[in-house]
Amino acid sequence: MPCLFCSFASGKRSASRGYPFLPVHETKRTVSFLSIDNPAHEEGHLLVIPKRHYGSLGAVPSQVLHELAEHGRRASVVLRKAHGGVNVLLNDGRAAGQYIPHVHVHVIPRDKGDGIAVEKWKRKRMSVKKFRKVTERVRKGFGITKTR
Repeated sequence: MPCLFCSFASGKRSASRGYPFLPVHETKRTVSFLSIDNPAHEEGHLLVIPKRHYGSLGAVPSQVLHELAEHGRRASVVLRKAHGGVNVLLNDGRAAGQYIPHVHVHVIPRDKGDGIAVEKWKRKRMSVKKFRKVTERVRKGFGITKTR
């Protein structure tokens, strides 16, 4: 099945569920557009995507990633002019809620009392011993073996 976002970026598809694909802003390697999936009490949820297909954040080359981040920053500045804040997030992988397997950044405008619950996980207490153990495991993933 062809990638929906690739078809948008290439101009081969102009609509989704009856809505037109209308680019908001475009750079050499990225494009942003209004999402048709909006939380209640919100409008202007933007998606920023690389024009080339990358299924995961780790697959995005540094140059494209920098442009994607800058595009997301600019979208944030634009939306903050009319709203109290924004959430900028990227779901990486199906388990993280990524439904379209094409890297995309959500820029969601926020206002006080809007009822949107982006961070809805239950917080769990962790012992200092376990905290240190998990930190060491993650450091090893970065190739860091020396601790402070």
